[in-house]
Amino acid sequence: MKDQSMQAHYTHKPTQTVGIAGTGALGSAVARALIKGIDGLTLTHLSDLIPSDEFSQPYVSFKELVNNCDIIVECLPPKAVPELAIKCIDAHKTLIMISGCALLMFPEILDTHSLSTGSEMGRIIVPSGALAGIDGIKAVKELGIVSSKIASTKPPRGFFGAPYVDKMGIDLSKIVSKTRIFEGNAFEAAEGFPANVNVAATLSLAGIGPDKTRVEIWADPDAKGNMHEVTVEGTYSTLYSRIENMPDPENPKSSMLAAQSIVAALRDFNNSLIIL
Repeated sequence: MKDQSMQAHYTHKPTQTVGIAGTGALGSAVARALIKGIDGLTLTHLSDLIPSDEFSQPYVSFKELVNNCDIIVECLPPKAVPELAIKCIDAHKTLIMISGCALLMFPEILDTHSLSTGSEMGRIIVPSGALAGIDGIKAVKELGIVSSKIASTKPPRGFFGAPYVDKMGIDLSKIVSKTRIFEGNAFEAAEGFPANVNVAATLSLAGIGPDKTRVEIWADPDAKGNMHEVTVEGTYSTLYSRIENMPDPENPKSSMLAAQSIVAALRDFNNSLIIL
C-alpha cells in the first residue's frame, strides 16, 4: 500500500490552467475542446473585446489572463498580439501562438523573448496551423535547405480586406478564374495579407527564414477550400506537401485545421508519448 501511495505521488501531475485570448471562430473551437476535456488542463479565463455568451469562464484583461493562467492560447488579430505576447514573456508564461505572421510583423516580440532569462523563462510555441510536414522541414533544415516555397490558394472572398488587395486596387469580385494576386517573400506576404499567411510565416520560421521563403497567393473562384502547396528542397531531400482544408464557416480567412493544431499542441503538454 505504501509503494502504491509513493508511486501515485511521483506520477501525479498538477493541473495547469489555460486562458484563451480571442474567442472568435478559432478561439471558441479551442475552448470547446478544453471544456470537453484535455488531461491535465483546465480552461479558467478568457479575453476578448466582445465576450461570448457561450462560455461561463470569466472574461478578463490581458494582464489578468496572464497573471491567472499557466498557459495562454493566442487567437487574435495580428495587430493585437504584441501586447499579449510581451506580457506573457515578462511573466515567464507559456504562449501558444497561432498568429505566426505577428512574429514577422512585430520583431519586438522575439527581441523581448531573446532578453528573457532564467530557468523559468517564457516559451513561445507556434503550432503547425493549417500546414502539414513541419516536422520534416525541421529535419531537412538540419542538413541544409536550398529553397523553400509555399503557394496558397483560396476563394476570392477569403482575401477581402487584405492590405495588399486594397493597396493594389484588386477587385476580387471580378476574378473569374484562378489568378495569382501576389508573389514575394514571407515578410512581404505577412505585411500584405496578415490574416491569411500564418502558414507562410510558420514555414519560414521552421525553415530558412522569411527573407528566403518564397510565397505565392492565388485567388480561385472555383476553389472549394483553402489549399497550401509546399516545396522545400534540401541538400539530400526534397519535401512536397499539399493540404486542402475546408474554410471555417465563421471565418473564411482561416481553416478548420488551424484550431485543431492548437488542440493537438495542448494535448502534448501532458502526453507521456509525443510523436514529433
